Amino acid sequence: MYLSKLKSGIKDFTSSVQRIPQCLPDSHCYLCQQPTQRLICEVCEQDCLFFNTPVLPDNLLLWPPIKKGLVSGRYTSVHACSYYQWPMDHLINQYKNGHPQLTQTLADWFVAYALPSDPFLPDCILPVPTSSWRFARRRYHQTLLLANAIGRRLSIPVHANWASRRSFQRKQQSLGRRERLNNLKRAFALSKDPLPSRVAILDDVVTTGATAAALSNMIYSAYPETSVALWALAITPAKADPGALVSGQIRQQRVLLQQY
Repeated sequence: MYLSKLKSGIKDFTSSVQRIPQCLPDSHCYLCQQPTQRLICEVCEQDCLFFNTPVLPDNLLLWPPIKKGLVSGRYTSVHACSYYQWPMDHLINQYKNGHPQLTQTLADWFVAYALPSDPFLPDCILPVPTSSWRFARRRYHQTLLLANAIGRRLSIPVHANWASRRSFQRKQQSLGRRERLNNLKRAFALSKDPLPSRVAILDDVVTTGATAAALSNMIYSAYPETSVALWALAITPAKADPGALVSGQIRQQRVLLQQY
């Protein structure tokens, strides 16, 4: 009996120790692994590719390569940092699977690289709801964490419980376009809390836009006068155009020039 308790205690201690690195700031860059005080070093951020919004429309929904790849819904604008490709795919995958410490960095990137310099901001941010089993597995709701961080940066409230998932749903990333649409039919339920006239649905990745379409259509059914924007860290287009991207260094230089 003593050995059984000792074994159980060691197991609990080991489990606690394994979780400690997730609570402490990393001392190495997530991309190049070089020592740094930042989660992503300045050099890597400057080398990352983001949408060239001074050339592309601020609203990516007005850009045909993006619009053609998305399921139509009651959302009127799309804002994202970049394509879902390296390094955004790596960072988002890390963020969703055990690295919530990336929240602030990704939120800062969204504000800096996804939104125009003088954005028309919504009245509140609506994080895409997660399922209870997915929350239990991850132990955190990554989209809600991201929404809270962006909301603090922009002084915008976040409505955390504006909607919920009704039942178990298959993972969207494992499904094709038609399967995604069928999977999302009646997947969400709107809460009784009223929504303001301008809202932004926030997701980590937009692949087909099926989730955004389902949620925006649901909002329109209850609040036809509400304007819905779609915000995301990254987007998967029907066909990626490398010419649509520019380095973070160039984006930063343009911001500095606009200030003078």
